[in-house]
Amino acid sequence: MREVASSADPVFFLSYAHSPNGRPVAKFFRDLSEMLAELVDLKAGAEPGFMDTSISGGGRWTGELLSAVGTCKVFVALLSMPYLTSEWCGMEWYAFAQRVIQARVGGSEHQTAIVPVIWAPLPAGVETPDAVSAIQRFAPEGLPDPEIAKLYQEEGVLGLTKVAKDAYEPVVWRLAQRVADIAHSHVVEPRVLQHTDLRDIFREAP
Repeated sequence: MREVASSADPVFFLSYAHSPNGRPVAKFFRDLSEMLAELVDLKAGAEPGFMDTSISGGGRWTGELLSAVGTCKVFVALLSMPYLTSEWCGMEWYAFAQRVIQARVGGSEHQTAIVPVIWAPLPAGVETPDAVSAIQRFAPEGLPDPEIAKLYQEEGVLGLTKVAKDAYEPVVWRLAQRVADIAHSHVVEPRVLQHTDLRDIFREAP
């Protein structure tokens, strides 16, 4: 079942593993939203992004959350070990993946609107769910210092805030540009979602 897109729909949906200390994710969300607001045409009342701030991080699917994941233009996933083992995150990924993406004129027919971002380093040799490994992870390109991209790959965005703060903003800016590019070049058809329709795609066998 589909619904009509609204000018107030968020540009991106932030999918992340909830933790007792949510401040780093909240800051990242604000920074990405502020940068993205300079790159897209936001209609009156529209927000650049949506972030679920419920304390439980999986207690229940609210109507607001279901609407956001069913109408946003881009799905930004913050990869970490807690993310890959979270049933809640697996259901968010599945919910967005059910939507149909169409390229505008000049857009790539093979583009996905899911953008996996390295949030925290994954242990060597860890197997990622098929749904995640099938999609290329975000990698910042064209930065003046190639060491920044290397640091991001090794430390993740969270790690940059701890060991290389000067590298953090360039990476988030490139991510904002990537999100804006997808939003401009593709249309993701809205879909009305019910919590009974969802399942944890991370736990599914290939």
